[in-house]
Amino acid sequence: MDEINSDTAKTTEPSDEELYNFYSPAEDDASWVESLLMQIEEERIAEELSKMESTLEDYQVEDNQSGSEAAVSDNTEPQEELNPVEKFFEEAKEGKVITGKNNELRFYEFDKEILAPQFTADGLVVVHSNDSSVTRNFYDLKYQLVKKEEWTIKSASDAKKLKSEEFEYSEENGKVIKKDIVTEKTRESVLYNAEGLPSASKKYAVADDKNYILMERVWTYNEQNKVIKDVQNEYLYKTNDYSDKPELFSRRYEYTFNDTVNQNEEGETEENEIPPDSKYYENNVLKMKKIYTAQKGAYYTWVYFDENLAVKTYYEDDIRVRDEFYNNGKLFRIKTYEKLQTQEEQTDGQTVVQGEQR
Repeated sequence: MDEINSDTAKTTEPSDEELYNFYSPAEDDASWVESLLMQIEEERIAEELSKMESTLEDYQVEDNQSGSEAAVSDNTEPQEELNPVEKFFEEAKEGKVITGKNNELRFYEFDKEILAPQFTADGLVVVHSNDSSVTRNFYDLKYQLVKKEEWTIKSASDAKKLKSEEFEYSEENGKVIKKDIVTEKTRESVLYNAEGLPSASKKYAVADDKNYILMERVWTYNEQNKVIKDVQNEYLYKTNDYSDKPELFSRRYEYTFNDTVNQNEEGETEENEIPPDSKYYENNVLKMKKIYTAQKGAYYTWVYFDENLAVKTYYEDDIRVRDEFYNNGKLFRIKTYEKLQTQEEQTDGQTVVQGEQR
């Protein structure tokens, strides 16, 4: 019996080799570090690209003229029926609509939201309130938005203006040519081109009645009014009193668009679904570029870590299929990945390594 127990113990107890065979220090050449750095750098730059696109939307100016005209009635001609917005809520028996002379909309309340237009000698003021957040839009007699204010009002004695925007328009085409943005601690001026698109901006910090430059930005467009270059210069101060000379940090995004239209099998033209090629620079040093092919979802990226190390990654169907590692322009490693057929076949969103060549 003792011999049987002894044999059983020997077969069930794992050996030292079995305990530690999941990791071999002798075989670890730290190649995983480069792959990890590449992934972190690529995700960071992708986040920068996404942030750039979202901030561009902040500078876009909506066409408020048509919206404002639809929101209120023409006080010179009486209307026989409610406008579509009022009619919808009237039939839905939701909200509260108060109209004045000639059926003009004077007050509208729905849940915790309040909309109140106010006619003045200079034009129209539309107040929109949602809880403690209040927005006031000022329109001139042409229904052009000339000023916008954002307030937080907790009580009658506790009100604070968070931000104001003032607009200037071209007398030739009626489009916005300038917008000034003012907050408690910053001032920003944005210039617009003839198409009403942002072309340049400067942002300042305000301290002791002085302006200190924080950001400069310049946009360049192609003939289709698409951004082909976005240059951002950020000025970083070591102290909050802005007494030291700022340090300049620049970002530059460049885009090259492919053909904008294609022809389908029926001979009809349709928009090209291939995104533009892009390059991303920091302090005039190329950090990443993305090149697309004619096939949707097929492209490759370059990520540059320094003057020596660079990684080229290939994608098919938006899935990574191969990494190529370069040192001083020379290829020294290739890593391929198994191309998964469906998203459900992926394990925890991770790609399975198929093989690696040196």
